[in-house]
Amino acid sequence: MYGQPSGTACPTMARVMVLTEEEHRPLYSVGQAAAMLETRRRFLHRLDRYGVVSPRRTPGGHRRYSAYEIGRIRRVIELADEGVTLAGIRHIMGLEKRIRELEAQLDAAWDRVIQLERRPMIPRMRRERIPPI
Repeated sequence: MYGQPSGTACPTMARVMVLTEEEHRPLYSVGQAAAMLETRRRFLHRLDRYGVVSPRRTPGGHRRYSAYEIGRIRRVIELADEGVTLAGIRHIMGLEKRIRELEAQLDAAWDRVIQLERRPMIPRMRRERIPPI
């Protein structure tokens, strides 16, 4: 499901989640998603209306959920069970997304540092200080 990007040998990149096309493919109808999540269809509609989860639409306007969105809804249900409001959930999920982005940037910066440390040192010419007269 999630994996390390190809060509990355650095263990710091293990945190980066790589989503495949399959995980974003809209497969599940509202009824199927509700059954999988053991929740009501109205709850899923409300999540869409509040912008917490935005499923894709068929040409006929029906909602279709991907595996990625199902995972997000599971997180929403977890937060809602703890008593967090939908507005709070939307804010929390936005902050969690920002944290993941910043962690990915940090990992990329560390990878760059490691690359630079592995390069052979190029001797630099130094000027000798001329003593004052």
